[in-house]
This record gives sequence, C-alpha cells and structure tokens, in this order.
Amino acid sequence: MIKLDLLQTFAQVVRSGSFSAAARHMGVPRSTVSLHIQTVETALQVRLFKRSTRKLVLTEDGRQLHAMAQGPLESLAHALRVLQGGQGTLRGPIRLTLPADFPAEPIAQAITSFQRHHPGVRFQILPTSERLDLVGENIDIALRMSDASSPDAVERSVLEIDWLICANVDWLARNGTPESFDTACDVIAPGPALRMFLERHVLSGKFPEPSIEVDSLLMARSLVAQGFGCALLPSGTVQAMIDAGQVQRMLPAMALRTTRLKLAFPTRADMIPRVRAFADHLTHVLRHGPEIPLHGSDV
Repeated sequence: MIKLDLLQTFAQVVRSGSFSAAARHMGVPRSTVSLHIQTVETALQVRLFKRSTRKLVLTEDGRQLHAMAQGPLESLAHALRVLQGGQGTLRGPIRLTLPADFPAEPIAQAITSFQRHHPGVRFQILPTSERLDLVGENIDIALRMSDASSPDAVERSVLEIDWLICANVDWLARNGTPESFDTACDVIAPGPALRMFLERHVLSGKFPEPSIEVDSLLMARSLVAQGFGCALLPSGTVQAMIDAGQVQRMLPAMALRTTRLKLAFPTRADMIPRVRAFADHLTHVLRHGPEIPLHGSDV
C-alpha cells in the first residue's frame, strides 16, 4: 500500500512544476522528493513524469493518478485544517451528560460564555437519570454526584455539596418539628436510585417512608416552598428561601455528610484541548459563577 505522504509529495511536484520547487515548499531535500516519486513509480510499475534537465511533464499514467488523487487529497487537507483550525482556535463537538434534575442556569451560563470565545465548538447536552457508559455513548464530559471513585472514568472533583433537611415555616407551624427524620410526616423523597445514594452517602441510614416521590430535586424544592412537607435537599437550592424566612432548616444537630460533584471523562486521552478547556471553564462557573444553586466548598 502506498503511503499518503508519498501521494502528497507527488501532488506537490505537480503543483510546483519541479522536484526542486516542491522540495523548497515542503522544506525537505530534493533527494527526498525524488525518493518519494521513485517509490510510487516502483509500487505502481509506471512512470509518472517524463524528465529532462529543463522540463518535467506528466505521463498519461501520471495525469490519471493526479486526476484521481487530487480531489481526495484536497478534501483531506481541508478536513485537517477544519479540525486543527488556527492557532489557539477550538472547534468541534462536546457531548455533555448531567443529572436530569441538575439546575440548568449554571450549565447554560458556562456554555454561553464559553461559546462566545470559541464559536467553533458545538454542544450536545444529555440530561438523564441514568449513569451512561462514557465510551459506549461517546460522552466527552459527565457531570456526576458521587462519593466513591469511578473505575470506568477519569474524575475531577468540583465541589463538596452540603445537604440539609428543611420545611416551609407554615408547615412547621402546623405540624411542629419532628424529633427525628424517621418520625417526620409528609416526607418528600426522590426516586429510588437517588434515594439509595442519599441513604448510603448522606444519611448513613434508611430514608423515611415518603408521602410523595418525585423524580427531581427541583420539584422537591418547589413542594417544600408550597408547604407540602419536608425534604432532604442541597443547601444551595433552598438557601435563598431560608434567608428570606420562608423555609427553615430542621434537625440541625443531625449528622449529614457532604457529597462531591465531579466531572468525569472516559480516559485521559479523551481530554483533548476543547474538552479540557470547557471542563476548566465549567469548573470555574460552578465554583465561582453568580447564582450557582449548588453551594459548597471548593475541593
């Protein structure tokens, strides 16, 4: 099989009109150009050029090869220029997955501000409650809430998230403060997968029997705000309502562990420049951006 660089040399000789001019353009010795052409001719068992001391002319075989190779070589060169871009230019797709109930504001802010500086980068956002196979689903970055290290990914810690049990002040006035979370009524609980995670990593025990099950922590927050009942929520999602006196923290002495928000990548080799640059930007926004609704300490 003839190597691509040999065909590129052939095409450059045709464009330049001589071996010497092609060598100068490519920045290689003239002997290298001659060797490349000779290798192609030997492999194909044809003559590509008729040469004299003063003239270089394509043979019929040479014209046929150039006609067939020129288009594909130009297409390949264009594709390489598009992928590489100019110096410092980032372009291409980024597939990002995140929990289905993750607040949209910080993600939208990070994508918008990043794309202003890198308009060639395109995004595909996949909100899901499932833990996707990063390789099988061709994921570039996964935003995950986790405590243990993942064996199938390279991870970067972003934040530690504080959790608290809270309720609307009107609900507390009607029902009183329970002695423990186990004895609380009107408990708002997330779906089974997240509930199991919270039992293992935040509560260190069983979740109370729920009065209602929701598939989103944001829905749980809305139910708390309306006075339906009490819920275990990230502190940042309800801090504004606590500061306003609408919601109150319950059982402050109860030991609740923090969890980690992480960015996960399939492998280190997959952290190509555009992915690494956006991951750095997203980390900054999640840690320091305005109105980030998952407050915690930097890791």
